[in-house]
Amino acid sequence: MLPRLPNMGTDAQSNGPIHIEGKSRKRKWRTPQILKLRIQYRGQCPRDPEFLHPNWYRDFEIADKTTLEQLAAIILEILGWSEDHLYEFKIKNCCYVNFGNDDDYIVDAKEPCVSCAIPIHLTDLTRGDSFEFIFDFGELHTFRLTLIAIYSITWMCSSTPRVLSYRGKNILQYPGVLSRHAASAARSRLPTVDSPGRPKNRWRIRFVRQEDEPQLVKWRESNDKRLWQKAVTILDNRSLIPEEIAKKVELPVDAIREWITIYNHQGLAGLNRPRKKRSPGKKGVALERKRVRVLGLIHSRPQAYGINRASWNHASLATAYKQCYEETISKATVGRILQKAGYKIKKARRVLSSPDPEYREKVDLVLTTLRNLQPNELFFFIDELGPLRVKKYGGRGIVHEKDVHTVPQEQPGKGSVIMSGALSATKNQVSWLYSSAKDTQAMIDLVEILFNQYPFTSRIYLTWDAASWHKSGSLVEWLDPLNVETTSAGFGPTIHLVPLPTSSQFLDVIEAVFSGMKKAVIHHSDYQSEDEMKTAISRQFVERNDYFRDNPKRAGKKIWEIDFFQDVENLNSGNYREW
Repeated sequence: MLPRLPNMGTDAQSNGPIHIEGKSRKRKWRTPQILKLRIQYRGQCPRDPEFLHPNWYRDFEIADKTTLEQLAAIILEILGWSEDHLYEFKIKNCCYVNFGNDDDYIVDAKEPCVSCAIPIHLTDLTRGDSFEFIFDFGELHTFRLTLIAIYSITWMCSSTPRVLSYRGKNILQYPGVLSRHAASAARSRLPTVDSPGRPKNRWRIRFVRQEDEPQLVKWRESNDKRLWQKAVTILDNRSLIPEEIAKKVELPVDAIREWITIYNHQGLAGLNRPRKKRSPGKKGVALERKRVRVLGLIHSRPQAYGINRASWNHASLATAYKQCYEETISKATVGRILQKAGYKIKKARRVLSSPDPEYREKVDLVLTTLRNLQPNELFFFIDELGPLRVKKYGGRGIVHEKDVHTVPQEQPGKGSVIMSGALSATKNQVSWLYSSAKDTQAMIDLVEILFNQYPFTSRIYLTWDAASWHKSGSLVEWLDPLNVETTSAGFGPTIHLVPLPTSSQFLDVIEAVFSGMKKAVIHHSDYQSEDEMKTAISRQFVERNDYFRDNPKRAGKKIWEIDFFQDVENLNSGNYREW
């Protein structure tokens, strides 16, 4: 018969957890205790979670300071098995693994786990809890251990560990290897156990999970000194002793040993715990009161406090604070409060806003046209650039630190370049021409170029700003007959105008293309003639067209977004540079 478990409420048995909370560098005194354990065999990789071999158990005692490594050695000695295999303990949803003493420091452990170099009193076990011991990852011998009792060390009659009782013959580790006589003797052997000795390799990291290695390498390469020190402690543990690591990271050896212990017990998560929030105290409460008051002041005007200013600065806020609360506060304190709250003194940015009364309707027309383009239809952004003077330009460039790049303020004239361009919204191709002026004739010439370049499209939509030559009568008089003639001939695209609102040139995507071209071939240049400048500009556009022909991409980004123009009152200028 199995012996009865001790009464849960009698004697000096502990009903609380034996896990010690709040571990710190100052070790708290802890009463040593004795744990009574029962081990039962479940077979090799049992499928039934409740299966146990009948009429077989071993009861034994250990000290609660015993590590799981020592516990495994004790179990194997009771069983009479050899220790040259890997094993693991599964205790309360946490896995403690022993990967042996091989040279493989980085182990491929997919599931979260920590080492077995942890005292059993830190595993949060209470009386009545059960956990598993799995030995030999090839054979998967599985055992269940149950914590039967916990009692004070003063009750111990002899030294621990010791076997208290047992039932059933010994289980053979390799039943097919021994002779019949040797196997019978091994099964009948009396289960005994000796002291496992002191914990071995106490200041040695047992293993590092492969999933943890990238994070440790990141810590070692970071600018955070504390993370660097922790990473060096873990990664260099196999090649350096703690004293050498302490000298390398400039810390006491006790700190290095503590990190080694924490990593062995808790893994990487134990080294990166979030800091506990401290109670604010009297100074914290006073500072919080000042913060609330200062942030309340900035939402009003300085004139309300008799201060002749249109906006706040640190000094005026300190003055208003003293008037309101009869308490002095320094400008530096005001500055720190504002900085921590995310406030800073910034210059107002000028933004473009359109006075066009039909602004919303025109923007909606542009977006609707873009999003409803058919495969045989094209949409072009059109604008002019210039006149660009042919001269020596300044700009950003690579120069020696001792050299000073200068540009003469007065330069002799070498001519100027005026150009018009059209950017296809879907093909991201640029068409361009050079002209002597920004006028209607230049627009007619550009439209003819597009007409001849894309003769097999059905429609070409053109959008441009509200310049006078974009809406001239002569342009309309030329365009209407062209469309009539094209329609009657049944060949060639018809031209449709989709004008942009007044003062909304930031919606014209080709502005970004011109800006990129100027940075590439105009800034930091010194062309000697108009032809030389035109050649450089044309070559830049040809190379750009070739790139987007090989790497298709729509022109613009935000202009294709449905809700980009929803906040009509707060359109920022310059956003086209991100398109």
